[in-house]
Amino acid sequence: MNEDAGGIVLNEEQKDMLKEFGNIGAGNAVTALSMLLNTKVTINVPGVEIIPLAKLPLYFEDPYELVAGAAMHASGDAEGTFLLILDSEATKKVLEILLGTPPASLTELSEMEQSALGEIGNIMCGSYLVALSNFTNLNLESTPPVVLLDMISGIVTEAALVTVGKEFEDNIILVETEMSADVFSRSVRGMIFFIPGPGALERILEAMGWKPDA
Repeated sequence: MNEDAGGIVLNEEQKDMLKEFGNIGAGNAVTALSMLLNTKVTINVPGVEIIPLAKLPLYFEDPYELVAGAAMHASGDAEGTFLLILDSEATKKVLEILLGTPPASLTELSEMEQSALGEIGNIMCGSYLVALSNFTNLNLESTPPVVLLDMISGIVTEAALVTVGKEFEDNIILVETEMSADVFSRSVRGMIFFIPGPGALERILEAMGWKPDA
């Protein structure tokens, strides 16, 4: 891991473990998503890394694009927020598949449309929460997701404040995902983030063998 991530440096084995966590989370989500969308879904995980929260907008083509997110609070041995972000095109396509018609506007989603997004977030965030819990042997519990609509630059902070509170760490775990299905005209790109509360990132990484002085 590069030195920009607050001095956190992982060796190759630890990087592989982080990637494996991402793959397990994706595997957990595939069956439930396939049933929800009534089509075979494939999820690839191009990369999993730790990045500074401030650099998150750089991972998107347009940081000012309106996107949809679903934030799930995790409590227990490592408090934090799991956040799913889909770009506007992916959000509209998913809602069209689930509800029969695309939303007229992402700025004014109906209660049913928000509920559908919440279910997608529940599947995706919940799958990664279970994967992280099983992978690290940390006890993690979740609450129902909160649906958020905002620009990239605002949605992460909003998600953290809604579910974690005013204190959260500067570094986050980012899981890139690519969802493919026959009903999609292209692969749907999404991002899963874990925004850690105080001390949570260190507890997770230490469970994967990382040491602060490594």
